[in-house]
Amino acid sequence: MTIELAPHDRRWAQRFRAEAATIREALGDVVIEIEHVGSTSVPGLAAKPTVDIAVGVTTLALPDGAVERMEALGYEAAADSRPEERRFRRGPTFPREAIVHLVEWGGRGWIDYLRFRDALRADPELARRYEALKRSLLQKRGDWYRGVHKQAFIEEVLARARPGTEMLSSSPEETEAIAGSVARELRVGDVVTVSGELGTGKTTFVRGACRALGVTAPVTSPTYTIGHRYEGDPDVSHLDLYRFTGVSAAEWGDLEPYFEDAIVFVEWPEAAGSGLPAARLRVRLGHVDPATRSIRLDGAEAGLVERLGRADPGVRHRDGPGDERTRRRR
Repeated sequence: MTIELAPHDRRWAQRFRAEAATIREALGDVVIEIEHVGSTSVPGLAAKPTVDIAVGVTTLALPDGAVERMEALGYEAAADSRPEERRFRRGPTFPREAIVHLVEWGGRGWIDYLRFRDALRADPELARRYEALKRSLLQKRGDWYRGVHKQAFIEEVLARARPGTEMLSSSPEETEAIAGSVARELRVGDVVTVSGELGTGKTTFVRGACRALGVTAPVTSPTYTIGHRYEGDPDVSHLDLYRFTGVSAAEWGDLEPYFEDAIVFVEWPEAAGSGLPAARLRVRLGHVDPATRSIRLDGAEAGLVERLGRADPGVRHRDGPGDERTRRRR
């Protein structure tokens, strides 16, 4: 049987969303956030057809019955789990259908999974290098590779990835205040991607940025209209690409006017693959608990990220794994 990578399949994202819902129910309240990671999470990247799922949890000590509920979903506990990561696999043969990676939310493992994925999503050339490495490994080995065979490349990418800055918001008002600090650093032509699960406050973040940029009109989610353009100082475009699967030439013709002479905020940017202009700043929102959101800011400009990290709209900053620092000067 010929062993080869599968072309990117938009159904991988659909499978992730379905799995994430059942995993959250099975594991219960220890789950903070669930993210699609690995090669199947990067639009356009050929991959083993294994959906990798990172589950950020409060503790790796799972509640009673959680393992049994995962087994009922067809998962089995992996023998190669480590003290800092528990794994569950589904599928009788390699490559597996899905692998669940349980790690401490906000810890080094969680951050590295997201940072590596986001680096590949943001840099098509880097993604092509990664795909070429995997194809080369298949050719040399004549069999499927394992994670250890790609470790040097992964470490290189993580070493180059900028650390970014992360804040915690305990209210929509705080989320808007952080967005206002971001907006004051932007200029016409800038693209800001805004990612995160449903209900994390992406539109709230965009609303706060719009207010800081002089927009007075109501700011609402453009999910069913693709985009809104608001008059401000300067104008602001707000796109939601949740229903996209890449950007064709015809679709770019519809989107391009939103990028002209405006600052552009894009929700669900991963759905567009590499079909958008490069983002100056990437924002990711996540659930911490029912009342708290994490807001992570990453960008290629070290100076920009550093300034945003020093800005203090009166919210908590997370400096690193497990480290929170409260700075309130209201």
